[in-house]
Amino acid sequence: MGLSYFIGGLIPMVPYFTTKHINTALFASIGVTCVMLCIFGYGKAIITGLSRRSAVYGSLETLLVGAIAAGASYGIVKLVNTNLDYT
Repeated sequence: MGLSYFIGGLIPMVPYFTTKHINTALFASIGVTCVMLCIFGYGKAIITGLSRRSAVYGSLETLLVGAIAAGASYGIVKLVNTNLDYT
């Protein structure tokens, strides 16, 4: 289980290890993460016995949930950072 979390967390970090430009790495990481969420969602649906058509919906659902989670965590960080006084 721990290895799964490690690999799942390492995949979006790969662009940061392979490029010197942070903005390029950020957008590459977003792209890699979206692709991997779709692949994992599709695989999950196929393993659970859904049809290929339902698996496509499953992959999009996983992508949507991942995007919502990323947006929520980004929003929380922005909220906390604006409420902290660093002076």
